[in-house]
Amino acid sequence: MGCWRGARFLLIAAWGLAALAGHPSGAAQAATPVDEVVERVRATCLRTQDLSAQFHQTATNRALGQVQEASGLFLAKRPGMMRWVYEKPEARLFVTDGKTLWVYSPSEKQVVVQDIANALTSRLPLSFLTGNCNLATDFTIALVDNAGTRGLPTTRVLDLKPKQSEAGIARMLLEVTTKGYTVEKTTLFDAYGNTTAIALTHLKLNTGLDDQQFRFTPPSGITVVTPGKP
Repeated sequence: MGCWRGARFLLIAAWGLAALAGHPSGAAQAATPVDEVVERVRATCLRTQDLSAQFHQTATNRALGQVQEASGLFLAKRPGMMRWVYEKPEARLFVTDGKTLWVYSPSEKQVVVQDIANALTSRLPLSFLTGNCNLATDFTIALVDNAGTRGLPTTRVLDLKPKQSEAGIARMLLEVTTKGYTVEKTTLFDAYGNTTAIALTHLKLNTGLDDQQFRFTPPSGITVVTPGKP
């Protein structure tokens, strides 16, 4: 996938992943099963300050019949900081301090630098980055039963559809385990039927990640590209 399309999907996926990371809350039981899961998600999001995990990404291009897989390390910290370290199939780095997005390709000896708001076509990731943990504000949410993506019986799958038309997001599935209510996987669907699925393993929460991990200084000899600027 293209550099900027990849960045947008990664940040949107991270919105879903970070919102679901954590342990069950002590909130009262909600009126319906879906309300209960959503409330636990909201409460967990509110108290999650940072997280780290290994990720595996599968991107499918429906029109071309192509499937691309990648893996690496994902870090996130409030407010608005994220770091994706791609290790396979090639080294690549996406990192933001909440204001600036750096996309660094060692093989191309180039880093693309852009304001985070300009790098996204959807307002939803920015909503999360600024601290909105209430999924029900922007999405119509349902529980998916007996779906192929459900996995074990201890997994709950939330089906999220934007209440308003959003560029790049037609639907999003969020898979949560009831054993601690941590995220297992998020799957994004665009308007063309393409999907980007990201699964997390070895999740660690609130370990006190250093802010310096969410900044980037280009190495010597690297070309710096700033889209929209002369």
